[in-house]
Amino acid sequence: MYTTCAFCSGALGGDGGASGLAVGRRFAFDGWKSRAWVICQRCGRWNLTPFDSRLESIAALERMASTGRVAATTDQVALIRAGAYDVVRVGKPPRIEIAGWRYGERLKARERERLKVVVPVAIAAVGATIALNVAAGGSVGGILWQLPRMGDSIYVWSVGRRKVNVEPPVCGHCGAIMVLRARHVQDARFTRTVHQDIALILQCPTCEHPGALLEGPDAEHALRSGLTYVNLKKGKRIKRKAEEAASYVERHGGPTELLADTARREITVATLRGAEGLAVEMAVDERAEVRDLEREWRRAEEIAEIADNLTVPPAIEQELKELKEKRQPNG
Repeated sequence: MYTTCAFCSGALGGDGGASGLAVGRRFAFDGWKSRAWVICQRCGRWNLTPFDSRLESIAALERMASTGRVAATTDQVALIRAGAYDVVRVGKPPRIEIAGWRYGERLKARERERLKVVVPVAIAAVGATIALNVAAGGSVGGILWQLPRMGDSIYVWSVGRRKVNVEPPVCGHCGAIMVLRARHVQDARFTRTVHQDIALILQCPTCEHPGALLEGPDAEHALRSGLTYVNLKKGKRIKRKAEEAASYVERHGGPTELLADTARREITVATLRGAEGLAVEMAVDERAEVRDLEREWRRAEEIAEIADNLTVPPAIEQELKELKEKRQPNG
């Protein structure tokens, strides 16, 4: 197995885990078409594995997938976490409920990011506060009690300042270029259009009037940033909403159905409360992630088709197909 990405030349890294590939931490496989890939951790492109050992690799990835937990799924792609590894199953996976652990893992990652800001700020503030109060002969107790809140406020402010990764629209009311940041999304209103089941009507940061419409993937990109900020403003209590949020998504029939229902209600992002806000955030993120996986799969499939046609005679391809059909259960 090669050790560098065929697209960016970066090291594939990882040890392959139980896949038998000896490299990588993220993999994909299509058992029906006998395809397996190592996904580059640097550029995200799919690297087709060598043909001579592909059946063994697919069998190993099947075993890895069977021991993992589903993170997201559609009719075409299932993303499975198997310990420290990700396995993408391509084909027609059965519908599997989105587990509550995924919400918990995301919140843990958010907490780690928060601490990277809060702890240094608190340490610096403690030193400065003690020095100033000693010099002034005052007490530091009351100020020290406020330090955690100070650190949280700085972290939430910094998240709100993050730019939204979409092409800045032009305000239809005042003509200003709307450079969007995460905090601006809280004032956006959900809606839908003829072509997309979810869209956002944005309030212009300059004139504070409805100024532009984002739809489809652009609306999802904006929501991924904006909902993180909105949910962070609600404080640590959101952690206790993880299981409730998972149930909320499932009661609506899945991420796509939840987003469509939210768009029909035409509410503003800031009005989402508690588990509902977290559920919508996760639904947006999961749908966008699976869409990205499907796009990469289709691009990788085109390359795989060319590669296999160059190296495998049609007679052997037909023989492999017949063998796979024999392996299928009757009925």
